[in-house]
Amino acid sequence: MNWRNGILMGLAGVSALVASGVVYISQRVDAYIIEQGASGAYLAARQATLSKDSEAAGDYWSMALLARPKDERLLREALQAQILAGQIDASVVTAERIVAGKQENRQARLLLAIDAFKHKDYKQALTHLDAMEKGPFAEMLNPNIRLWISVAQGDEAARDRAIEKLGRGSVFAAVPLSQSAGVLELNAEPQKAQRYYQDAVRAGGARYLFFTLSYGAFLHRQGEIERARKLYAFFASQNLDNAYIKAAQTRLEFNTPQPLSTNPQTGLASAFSAIAEAMANEQRMELALGFYRMAQHLDPENDRVSFAVASLLGQRERFVRAAEEFGAISSDAVSYADAQIQRAQMLFQAGASEAAIAVLSAQSRAMPDNRDIFISLGDLYRSEHRFAEAETAYDKAIEMGTGASQDPNPRDWFLYFARGMMRERLGTWDMAELDLQIARKLSGDEPNVLNYLGYSWINQGIYLDEGLKIIREAVTKEPKNGAFVDSLGWAHYRLGNYKQALILLERASKIESADPVVTDHLGDALWRVGRKVEARYQWRKALAFEPSSEDRAKIEAKLLKGLGPPEKKKPKAHMPRGGTAI
Repeated sequence: MNWRNGILMGLAGVSALVASGVVYISQRVDAYIIEQGASGAYLAARQATLSKDSEAAGDYWSMALLARPKDERLLREALQAQILAGQIDASVVTAERIVAGKQENRQARLLLAIDAFKHKDYKQALTHLDAMEKGPFAEMLNPNIRLWISVAQGDEAARDRAIEKLGRGSVFAAVPLSQSAGVLELNAEPQKAQRYYQDAVRAGGARYLFFTLSYGAFLHRQGEIERARKLYAFFASQNLDNAYIKAAQTRLEFNTPQPLSTNPQTGLASAFSAIAEAMANEQRMELALGFYRMAQHLDPENDRVSFAVASLLGQRERFVRAAEEFGAISSDAVSYADAQIQRAQMLFQAGASEAAIAVLSAQSRAMPDNRDIFISLGDLYRSEHRFAEAETAYDKAIEMGTGASQDPNPRDWFLYFARGMMRERLGTWDMAELDLQIARKLSGDEPNVLNYLGYSWINQGIYLDEGLKIIREAVTKEPKNGAFVDSLGWAHYRLGNYKQALILLERASKIESADPVVTDHLGDALWRVGRKVEARYQWRKALAFEPSSEDRAKIEAKLLKGLGPPEKKKPKAHMPRGGTAI
């Protein structure tokens, strides 16, 4: 059976920072840049930016600035790229040059305010905030920064003014409301804090991790255990297996509430990370990365922020940098195991499959009770067609998920499915069939399982009627899935219904026009209806689509000799042992 069915392979505050994507880059190289000898750096910076390689872009824009140190556009471009790359020290220098040039630049003022805050120069931070242009995000960020400056300075009047302004509602209302609630709790005003948290709930805060963790920890500290439990459960129901929620639930179980941080710098960092999460939730990923970089500058030891940065780098296809970020997460971090899994996946995406497997193999020995590591290891082996090793990893994961007397968890259907696929590839069909039937039952006839099981039967010439039936069910559920339509056509082919097979296989070929197996099957059907020239044309196309070595040999043989006579009678079509029941 071929892999063609796709199962085995499985800050305008900061908004101006990355206002039009990571940057808007002019499509022409200005003559003055060329004359000043900066064209190479300019071109390299542009290409790096277009490739979303912020680290290289930041370096190249800085080099271009050596030739034109006061050029406003180059300064803006360099600032944007440097922030996205996490080159905050360099971006502060760039921002200072922008401000010194009397440019009205909101992002430079915001960055300098944050950096001054970090260095406890609150007077200078306020000066930059006063000079910052107005805008939607500035209206939210300005009072947020002032809030934490007031906390750091012990200025209750300024604190109250900031809270009052934050409570008026704004974009991403859950962020300023939860920030105000945190400061109110810090000031020993839990009832007021509760009101702000409730307002944030009504603003949709419970869908965000930052809010769920903040409000849940507040409820726990106030002794509201059941409410905290329900809050965590709600988030978990929408976001399975989040390590931070699991850790919060464990703290509830052992009644060890998380202490409230009194560090203003951590508090401000939480505001930026919260905005970043909200931006990511809106699929504004480059803005999210800019906000997360600000949070990382303020709170570099925050593993949740580091994890988010690494994840966004992965989405930008900066796989090596993402792997480095994941690998730098401390072994005592809540997200350490998940970070190692993601690190391996990034290495795999970068083409370093052996390094990826080595990472997870080492972690499977270091954390032998972590089931997710074995699942991910199995997935990597599966992608590398190392079926026996994949089967062993899935065995371990399944064993860890089901005790001796426990029934399989329906959520584990894919593990049985994956192990069944491995066993089918290894030639142990009886065991493979059992796993596939279990996966079918647990998943409630998930169409991919139906297709794989039915196709396997048909490809072996067994249980053709039942195979046809369940593949037809898969096609009914997903009629635009070319792999499923191909399987249905192939079922008819094996049953000798060549005209019906041809209709379906032509349909599948239109959906999956460059799939070697679908194309090969179409060739076979064409041959059987007497259209032999067209059949050979399809087989040659199949060879151009890089089939497996096994399939290539078969297709080449057909090009030489064609197909032999069809089977004189249909293979016996009957139900497997026990029907479709487990």
